[in-house]
Amino acid sequence: MMKIKKYIGKTTHEAMLKLKMELGPDAVVLSTKTIRAKGIFSYFKKPLVEITAAFEEKDLLRSKSAVHPYAKELNNINKELAQLKNMIMNSSLSKMEDRKEEIPPILEEFYKIMVENGVNSEIAINLLKKMEEEVNLSGKDRNTIKKILKFSLVEVLGKPQPIEVDESQKIVFFVGPTGVGKTTTLAKVAASFVLKDEYKIGLITSDTYRIAAVEQLKTYSDILQLPLEIAYDKTDMEKAIYNFKDKDIIFIDTAGRNHNDIEQIQELKHTIDTTKVKDIFLLINANIDWNVLNTLISKYNFLDNYRLIITKIDEAENYGNIFNIRYITNKELSYLTTGQNVPDDIQIIDVDHIADKLIEEKDNE
Repeated sequence: MMKIKKYIGKTTHEAMLKLKMELGPDAVVLSTKTIRAKGIFSYFKKPLVEITAAFEEKDLLRSKSAVHPYAKELNNINKELAQLKNMIMNSSLSKMEDRKEEIPPILEEFYKIMVENGVNSEIAINLLKKMEEEVNLSGKDRNTIKKILKFSLVEVLGKPQPIEVDESQKIVFFVGPTGVGKTTTLAKVAASFVLKDEYKIGLITSDTYRIAAVEQLKTYSDILQLPLEIAYDKTDMEKAIYNFKDKDIIFIDTAGRNHNDIEQIQELKHTIDTTKVKDIFLLINANIDWNVLNTLISKYNFLDNYRLIITKIDEAENYGNIFNIRYITNKELSYLTTGQNVPDDIQIIDVDHIADKLIEEKDNE
């Protein structure tokens, strides 16, 4: 009896090896396609390859009676990948250990505390080295050094820059990868201005790839009693902005983009280039992995200037990534989101509070 089975791998070669190991050479490949991994961090991961194959059940029973020749090849590949991963990890750890020697003993305790609170090791070393070079720590007690460190952290974090409305019209773009919370964050910010009852506001969405995103913003626009325009292309965007020429603030929701897809990033660039005068907010998940963070930031280098909104801090284990993101982008912080509730779960970033959290000792009990 003919049956259907699917195989998933990081590459076509890997998926095909799995197929041939289990089904043998007689299986018929029906289709090959790329798919996304499941989970909250799926937009940060490379797409997988899924191969669908048809096979006779009796052939499968025969093939399982012997060790398939591809088993050894796949096993060798997995061993090589594991060895390579260990080499990279050991090399990184070795480099960090070497660099740690650059920190004076008096600051080693604070290095450990910051790293435990999520600050990247290299960033922590750079910060402490700079502090030692600029401040004479000789003869100072622990509490004094801690106060100096907090001052250094606050200085790097900078003064938060939320949206401020002046006499000119504000056109505000919300950009970032899929799943980071752009639509919900836009609704929270818009709601905060609606509650002030001082401004005329318009909403635009160019996230027409997901019907759910349009419907979500439409729901928010109905609740907030704000007009909504849908822009399917650059011409629509220009018309929508023109239609809102009497508004004080225009909030624009953009489509989530895979930061590794150059074509999608270029499309986003064209959307943003619709108007010369604008405020751009790049949204980044507080849980983002360090390596993914560096890749994401490099892909958004086409933006002339932007401010940062850190999302989903309620799902993060610590505040370290707020500092990491600010440090490597050198862009101004603005808002922090702490949940899904509109309009409550958003606040202007309190850098003093974050600095305290970064040097807060963990309770090991």
